[in-house]
Parts: sequence; structure tokens; C-alpha cells
Amino acid sequence: MSDVMSTLRPLVARVAQHPVDGITPDSRFAGLGSWGSLAAMRLLATVEQTYGVQLDLRSYMKFETVGELAEEISGRLSAVSGAHAG
Repeated sequence: MSDVMSTLRPLVARVAQHPVDGITPDSRFAGLGSWGSLAAMRLLATVEQTYGVQLDLRSYMKFETVGELAEEISGRLSAVSGAHAG
């Protein structure tokens, strides 16, 4: 499990009010019970605060699973660290 996935799982669990053990890379946001636009906005704010990665709601909406979001965050973090290295 990636570092981002390891830290993202509890963030999603807290926002979704869902047990962290039930959050996997394959967990679909739509399947997290009371998941809606307010929860999505809270998660986006938490992602920005935690990782320094800013996603707009339109970008976020293309992600169906927690794993897809984790991959996007990882990619953006890699791009930023690569830009600083070069």
C-alpha cells in the first residue's frame, strides 16, 4: 500500500464516518453510505491541507474509488518533487 493510500484511508474514513478498516483502494465513494457533495468538499479541503494538493470538484468527480484519488495525489506530489529536483 502506498504512503498516500496509508494516510488517505483514515481521512476518508473520518469524512465518511465509516470504519477505516472498511476503506480500501477499491472502495467506491458512492458506496460509503452518506457520501455526497458536502462530504466530497470536506475531503478535498482535507486533502489540500494534508498533502498541499489542490483539486477542484470537477477534477475530483472523475475519481470513483479511493485508490484512484490516491494515485492522483501521488502523481501530483511526484510532479512537484520532480520539479524541485530539476
